[in-house]
Amino acid sequence: MNIYIHGSLAYDRIMDYPGYFKDSILPDKVHDLSVSFSVDSINVLRGGSGGNVAYNLMLIGEKPYLINGVGKDATEYINFLKQHELPTDHLEIFDDVLTSSATIITDKSNNQITAFNVGSSAKKLSFSFHSVDAKNAIAIFSPASNPEDTMRYIHECKELGIRYIFDPGQTTADFTSEQLVEAIENAEIFTVNDYELELTQKLTGLSEEEIEQSTKVLVVTLGSKGSEMRTDEKIVKVPAAKNTKMKDPTGAGDAYRAGLLRGMAEGIRLKHMGRIAACTASFAIEKIGTQEHTYTMESFRKRYEESFDTKCPI
Repeated sequence: MNIYIHGSLAYDRIMDYPGYFKDSILPDKVHDLSVSFSVDSINVLRGGSGGNVAYNLMLIGEKPYLINGVGKDATEYINFLKQHELPTDHLEIFDDVLTSSATIITDKSNNQITAFNVGSSAKKLSFSFHSVDAKNAIAIFSPASNPEDTMRYIHECKELGIRYIFDPGQTTADFTSEQLVEAIENAEIFTVNDYELELTQKLTGLSEEEIEQSTKVLVVTLGSKGSEMRTDEKIVKVPAAKNTKMKDPTGAGDAYRAGLLRGMAEGIRLKHMGRIAACTASFAIEKIGTQEHTYTMESFRKRYEESFDTKCPI
C-alpha cells in the first residue's frame, strides 16, 4: 500500500519558556495583548507536519510519498530525506521563496504558542492523484497551509475511491465552513485534538454527533489522557503508551498520525490502530524536536507490549 502525505515541510525554531503563559496573559485584556517571553533555549530543526509524519512512518517500516513545495533553502532537508530512503519524487522546489518555517514556544505546562511562515507551502502544486495507482493508495491531508490544493486532492481522492485521513490541525480555521464539511464527509478518519474539535463545531455549525456521522472514524487526541476513536456504533478509548521521559511535546500529534496510517495500511482493527499510534507518539516526545528521535522495531514492539500487555500487531 502506497501512502501519500500532503503536509508541510518546515524548519522549526523550538523554544522553552521556564514559566507559565497564563501568568502573563490576562483573559479580560486579550483584546489589547502585548506580551514578551524570555526563553531558556532555542533549537532550529527540521519539521513541518508532512515531514514529521513521513519520518515517523519511516521508523515503523513505511516509505511514504511527500506532496508539497519546498524553497531555495531546502537542500539539507531533501538530502536528509534521501539518506533515510524517503521518496522525494513529488516534492517541488520553488527558487523564489524560502521553505516554510515555524517558531514554537512551550511553557512549563506544555502549552504552546506557534507562529508559522507559509513560504513555499503556499505554492500551487502540479501533482495529481490521477497519476497514482488508486487501488493501492491511501492519503493523509495534514496541515499543509494550502487549503486550495488540499481540497483539490480531497476531490480527487473521493473521485478515485482513495481512502484518506483529514487532519487540519492548527490550520483548521484556514478552511471555510463548506470546505471543512466536505473534507470531513466520508473521510476514513477525521482526527483532531479536543480544542480543534470544538473549533470545528464552531466553524461548521455541526454537532459532535453530526461530525461522527459524517466521517467513518472520528479520532480525538487528549494528550497524556490518551485518545478516543469514535464511530456511530462505539467509542474505543486508547490510553497513552509508556515513555521514559517527556522532553518536548512538539510533533507528538504527527507521530500519532503516522501510527494511524500504518494501521490503515495494514487493515488493523481500531483498538490496535490507536495503540500503534499512541506508541509511535510516545517516542516522539522523548527528544527535543520532531525528527530527532530514533528506535528499532524491536524496541517499538517491546514498548507496545509493556504498555498494552499484548503482542504488537506489526
